[in-house]
Amino acid sequence: MAFLTHGRLAAKNLQLDDLPLLIAPHPLNDLTPDQVRELARAAYPIVVQQLTGQGPLEKHTYVDFVHPAARRRTQKEAASDKESV
Repeated sequence: MAFLTHGRLAAKNLQLDDLPLLIAPHPLNDLTPDQVRELARAAYPIVVQQLTGQGPLEKHTYVDFVHPAARRRTQKEAASDKESV
């Protein structure tokens, strides 16, 4: 959320208060090249929509991409739940 706040402040400073922002999961530095491509594929339709004005422009839009670290946590939690049954 810190980056969203920073992005909003930067847009405001440039007098672009309503600039649509695309929000990707953080951190990105530990993603593999394949994971970066997966994230880019998820973001691409939103970027095209925002650039071409094909539909309503939301003030901010989250990319439908679950960070691999969160996936691992979810898988571990699911496995733990199965073991406790």
